[in-house]
Amino acid sequence: APPGTRPDLTGLSCRWNPIVSHHGAIVSIIAVPGERGIGPEYQALIGDIVALAEGEERGGHPVPEKGPEPHLSVRGITAESRAVAPRGRRFLSWSFVAAQSLALFLCFRLGINFGPFDVKRYARDLASNSDFRKFDDALKMTIDVSLDRLGRIEERLKQGAAAGICRYGLHRQDSALMTCIVPTPMSRDHMHFIDGAAGGYAVAARNLKAALSGEDLLRTGDISPAVKP
Repeated sequence: APPGTRPDLTGLSCRWNPIVSHHGAIVSIIAVPGERGIGPEYQALIGDIVALAEGEERGGHPVPEKGPEPHLSVRGITAESRAVAPRGRRFLSWSFVAAQSLALFLCFRLGINFGPFDVKRYARDLASNSDFRKFDDALKMTIDVSLDRLGRIEERLKQGAAAGICRYGLHRQDSALMTCIVPTPMSRDHMHFIDGAAGGYAVAARNLKAALSGEDLLRTGDISPAVKP
């Protein structure tokens, strides 16, 4: 795009406290096809990982069924106003975002509906509209699971990696963050994206790249198997 072009970030917000794990750990996982490519073995492995996650309460969904705790901060309001408005219009944007954030915070804290805005329905929709697990030629998910279940998931991924079926990156943390796209809180088509609060997918991707780099070095003979990352 031409210099100075701004993306349309209308509705982008992050007005919720970090979502603390209720089962043991929030884990962000990226699992991509291995050297064998996408085939029955890879599909079976992904099915096993999803089945293990599904064994947890609510399938490992990190967002509470009644929604997360609302968060109100000047820093958050400032960041959101900078995202949605160019320099010179940020005071008006800040004022609007602050008023909207305060109204939302009070509605959730006090359980008050505001016109057609139904607090309980919005909280339920918020959980059901959360994108915590997806597949786009690779499995990506941020889930809340017990340490025992996490161990079983990681062991299955290790088996798949050793057999050349998959390559993966994994990162464990104590809480998750929710980033939202809400064009209007009066509509039910809002979307919410879940990531780990301490690196999440970014660290999982870094760990995946480190593993892939180690394999490349092994293939070229630059390092010995004894010191493979």
